[in-house]
Amino acid sequence: MAYKVYLFDALNAVEWSQVAWKLEGRKVSTDDCLIELIHDVVLEHLPKDGLIVDAGSGVCRWPIYLRGLGYRVVGLEFSHDACTIARENDPNLEVLRGDVMNKPIKTDSVDAVMSLGVVEHNEAGPMDALHEIHRILKPNGVLILAVPYNNPWRRLVMNPLLDFMTAKRRRSGWKLGFAEYRFSHPEVQGFLERSGFRIVSAHPNDLRTPKNMGLWVDYNNFFMNPFRQLDPQDLFILPGLKGRIARALVRYVPWLVCGEVIFVARKQGSVGLPLRVPAENSPGNSH
Repeated sequence: MAYKVYLFDALNAVEWSQVAWKLEGRKVSTDDCLIELIHDVVLEHLPKDGLIVDAGSGVCRWPIYLRGLGYRVVGLEFSHDACTIARENDPNLEVLRGDVMNKPIKTDSVDAVMSLGVVEHNEAGPMDALHEIHRILKPNGVLILAVPYNNPWRRLVMNPLLDFMTAKRRRSGWKLGFAEYRFSHPEVQGFLERSGFRIVSAHPNDLRTPKNMGLWVDYNNFFMNPFRQLDPQDLFILPGLKGRIARALVRYVPWLVCGEVIFVARKQGSVGLPLRVPAENSPGNSH
């Protein structure tokens, strides 16, 4: 089952998704693109001669990076400030301001869509966003989808601890709101199939040394102090022994602790009836 993360309601779910780029300031660094585990997967599957849309692009880190490699990429982002920052960093970048749930893009007009850390922030679920991606993609077009992964470490250890902390915060009078879902491998597979996609592959995603994504998020969700401003230099950095252990786990057992699961899929036919989501222990889904 998908796991719901509840954080302080001073920010809504979309605003929580924007925290990292707001903390980083107005200079967009593409360094993290290079150290994501799925860097090579992205380059392998995106068409070099087609139109790519990054749906929910934030400050367009990936579009700026990919344009530097010769890809034709358009950013789509709801935040006016994020669009402005993206254009400040790459004046030639095309950025559309719009809602990922109702894209200002023609049907069957796009060769590939990237959706990286977006669809999990809709409490109603990811299906509407996936149907909209399916609409704008050309037949057999590519989708690269990243969502928070409800990995074994989270299911067995962190989710129960976060449930305890959420209940404790509520008893203390803190107001909490929905921030995001964490999805299992079979859940994402089911969402994609019901939305009319054929799955090509699935991959663990996190950040390589010196940074870490999944375990850093787990640690900060549990020990977060909403009254302390986080230094941008501390983003995705676990210090000392914690950091060394986190980096070793990501390197040697990424499916155990990785922050995201990435699916590469292709558009097929019209959207059909819902399919049964495979059991958690289905062959190939023991991640």
